[in-house]
Amino acid sequence: MDSEKQTPIYDSGNIKILEGLEAVRKRPAMYIGGTGSSGLHHLVFELVDNSIDESIGGYCDTIRVVIHLDNSVTVGDNGRGIPVDMHTDRGISAAEVVMTILHAGGKFEKSAYQVSAGLHGVGVSVVNALSENLSLEIRREGNVYVQKYKIGKPQTPLEKIGKTDATGTKITFKPDVTIFEELNYRYEILANRLRELSFLNKGVRIDLKDERDGKHDEFFFEGGIVSFIDRLNKNKKSVHEFPLHIEFKREDCHLDLAMQYNDTYSEEVFTYVNNVNTRDGGTHLTGYRAALTRTINSYATQNNMLKNAGVTLTGDDVREGLVAVLSIKIPDPQFEGQTKGKLGNTDIKGIVEQIVNDKLGQIFEENPAIAKAITGKAIAAAQAREAAKKAKDLVRRKNALEISALPGKLADCAEKDPALSELYIVEGDSAGGSAKQGRNRSFQAILPIKGKILNVEKARYDKMIGNDEIRTLITALGTGIGKDSTVDKVRYHKIIIMTDADVDGAHIRTLLLTFFFRQMPELIKRGYLYIAQPPLYKVKKGKSEEYIKNEKGLFTYLIEKCAENMEVSHSGSEEVFKEKSLVDVINNLIRFQECFEQVVKNNIPAPLLNSLIKVRMERRDFESLDGVLSAVVKIVDGQLEDKNREKYQFNQGGLNLPIEFVGFKREELVEQPELKSYGIELEADSLNAKTSHGEKNISLNLEIKDFSIKIEFSEENQLYKFFITGMTQGREFDIKINVGFFESVIMQKIHEMYKPVALMDHPPFVLTNNGETLRLNSKRELLNAILESSKKGLYIQRYKGLGEMNPEQLWETTMNPEKRILLQVQANDQVASEVLFTTLMGEDVEPRRNFIQNHALDAKNIDI
Repeated sequence: MDSEKQTPIYDSGNIKILEGLEAVRKRPAMYIGGTGSSGLHHLVFELVDNSIDESIGGYCDTIRVVIHLDNSVTVGDNGRGIPVDMHTDRGISAAEVVMTILHAGGKFEKSAYQVSAGLHGVGVSVVNALSENLSLEIRREGNVYVQKYKIGKPQTPLEKIGKTDATGTKITFKPDVTIFEELNYRYEILANRLRELSFLNKGVRIDLKDERDGKHDEFFFEGGIVSFIDRLNKNKKSVHEFPLHIEFKREDCHLDLAMQYNDTYSEEVFTYVNNVNTRDGGTHLTGYRAALTRTINSYATQNNMLKNAGVTLTGDDVREGLVAVLSIKIPDPQFEGQTKGKLGNTDIKGIVEQIVNDKLGQIFEENPAIAKAITGKAIAAAQAREAAKKAKDLVRRKNALEISALPGKLADCAEKDPALSELYIVEGDSAGGSAKQGRNRSFQAILPIKGKILNVEKARYDKMIGNDEIRTLITALGTGIGKDSTVDKVRYHKIIIMTDADVDGAHIRTLLLTFFFRQMPELIKRGYLYIAQPPLYKVKKGKSEEYIKNEKGLFTYLIEKCAENMEVSHSGSEEVFKEKSLVDVINNLIRFQECFEQVVKNNIPAPLLNSLIKVRMERRDFESLDGVLSAVVKIVDGQLEDKNREKYQFNQGGLNLPIEFVGFKREELVEQPELKSYGIELEADSLNAKTSHGEKNISLNLEIKDFSIKIEFSEENQLYKFFITGMTQGREFDIKINVGFFESVIMQKIHEMYKPVALMDHPPFVLTNNGETLRLNSKRELLNAILESSKKGLYIQRYKGLGEMNPEQLWETTMNPEKRILLQVQANDQVASEVLFTTLMGEDVEPRRNFIQNHALDAKNIDI
């Protein structure tokens, strides 16, 4: 919209105040939706939305988001900067008004913003109120201004601290630990939303960086929502090669539409209004669907494509296999509800319908091959619909009194109120039998599923409803399916998937989740779908039995039991660990070992990681060659076998190692006193140093072969870094050691976990258990011996199938509402869920193989 760029003034006069900030800390959920993970991430999105609003007006093209080590976050942009002049009504700066008064901002003044996300946006003042501390930096009118806040209150006045040619706003905040249930930002949640915003706002570059582990993404898509369609259709076979794109601007609406058909049978349409994801649709979606149906029907009629097909095209037919993104920007969006889930502007339906009808008709006229392919797919869908009509009628919703219509396998409950009723979907007749006998018949129904149900991701509609198990499931739920279905008629408000804890059970669970996600997404949206969590173990000692949910619980149980009769001592201390002190030591060792093994997965050999943990370099160590060489000596010293220590004269303080120097001038390097002090001799006309035995690499010990060091100097940041390369167990490794390595969240975490177990670095350990004594030579041996000793006298059963439990056990552990654990299924990020289901359950094998390879190391304790 051209008028967006003609804003005459953006200053304190544009800042309108609607109400105060007092209630935010008292009732944060009213403003950000909750104090859990969703609310925590919402704080970032509020600030990013402000920057996006600047970009819509044409004032900003770069946004940066940084997650810091302490879980504080910085959001900055190169927009105009918040106004800094005095606000006449308040007598304070406009910036302070924006930061401290709820619903104060330029979005409420049309001359400052033609388009924004709407009046439900709570803005930076709520972020400020819910932050332990916040730092504001504004670059505007040639000056840099800063101000500090604490729990929403200014700690300093707005101060001018310097000059600049740049413009923009940068806010760094740390969420208040007394408000939020958790403070750990999840990178993927931020990345998914920022990627989405970059798709929707072509030309905006959004940079996301995580200082905790070094992750970094830059989102910039020249294709805008066309690139969005490419991502959604990445692993699907397209009906036409390129997405269709319509962009049209008029004074009251900017419409951006991209669409492409694929060979699947579901419809995926994502709609946005002023960058807000309208998950529940609204008038813009209604207008688009009407235009799509009319245009395709019109083309089919004009080209005699329906004459021999014997069908008429419905809206469902023309949307089969459709993937579309519809984004509109309008000056005054009217959303239904606080969640902004549905657009209510009645005039938008006609506007969208007219634009799409005209432009899509023109595309069809200019591209007859594409038009014919799309219309042909719709006709095939209509023919399949007619063929499936009879089968479909069999699974329509039955009246609650028509008990005879319910499937024979269903053991229904007496309760008729869906809000009080539960349906357990169980795997096989064996588990179904135990569940039927163990349940509370008054409100719990049981539906056994035989074998693995159909993968609906790969099956078209007629095949799906012809499948016995799917038909049984639909009938039991009572919702029907397809056009005539309604979730309001579902017979149970708790639908619980209860499968075995093995690979087959996981597969059946995934197939059921795919069915619900594709065919009954409203059940997930309303929170009706759950996954049962049966116990994984039964521990029996004598006549007493205990059920344990998972491996962590089993560890805790075993540790507490073993500490009753066990003692541990070691050569590094006279202290004897027993009872509570022994439990603490074991727990610390387990946590350290888990973290240690996680780092080893990053292709860092365990012996070298042990040395790196003990060395722990800081920034100043990377500022000098001596600091780096000193660290290398310590790392190597911890690994050399005695015979190699003598061979390379390590006892004499020399560094007789193969080293390559990069980024140095030879004439300057040879004069470095550090080379002489460490006994390093460069080859002639080279920056390489071999050992005195002429070796380019060496064996440190039995595990680490072909070892060598490369040291680099960076002129840009004036810091050194070094690389350790070699072979271990037939696998090459190449470890980059720099400031970021030791500042990464995983290394900081392992250093913290190492502190309480550092005193255990002095084997051998002596383990005494009921008078028996064992000498152990490593922490790993000690842990294994403790856990093995703790299992003596216990019978531990690992359940692989629900049928292994009798009805009473199943009730007590998994079905009793007072004791059970249920996981509620949610799909908060529809786009990410769509991509994941396509990858894992779709026709294309390659993406699934890549996914499995990328996540193979994350899997453990797999039952095969």
